Amino acid sequence: MADAGFHVRELTAEDIPSARTLMLRIVAEDFGDPYDPTVHADIDDMTAWYLAPDGPFMLVARDAETGVLLGTAGIRGGELKEGLSPPHLVERYRDGRTGQLVRVYVPREHRRRGVARVLIHQVLDRARCEGHYQTIALHTFPHSPGALPFWLSMGAVVVEDDTAGVSRALFMEIPLTTYDIEPTRTERNTRS
Repeated sequence: MADAGFHVRELTAEDIPSARTLMLRIVAEDFGDPYDPTVHADIDDMTAWYLAPDGPFMLVARDAETGVLLGTAGIRGGELKEGLSPPHLVERYRDGRTGQLVRVYVPREHRRRGVARVLIHQVLDRARCEGHYQTIALHTFPHSPGALPFWLSMGAVVVEDDTAGVSRALFMEIPLTTYDIEPTRTERNTRS
């Protein structure tokens, strides 16, 4: 496909209302989780989490024709919340050199267009260029549609299966030093 029909760019203040709506929708639809102000604090204050600090950022994908928000993906410090993640991973990611890939959300009606793949490539490229992090960590849920095969195709490796634990998640990492997946033609054409 020569033109994917969408553009990826950094989150702006104008994007925040539609990004928040999209994120909360995905949390409910794909994960079946209710809103939790502790877990979703970054969704409540995207300005402080993604617009103001040095290091963390959020990218958005918008339809080139309609401007509709198609997806989000961000990165922030890798620290995990105590009591919500395995304790040894909480300790492992305190080093400040691990970034956490977050809020990679594309609604069902916009999947299979390459949106998530392009967002992830651009997030990882930027993280590597900025040099704040050596490793990128993420977690996913086995019940999230297509998530595990997608992350494995992006070069992520499972470091902890906590699906029977407190988090109900699979914890994965993508080492930035070895991340070198060639973008598809669609991805190359959507980069700005």
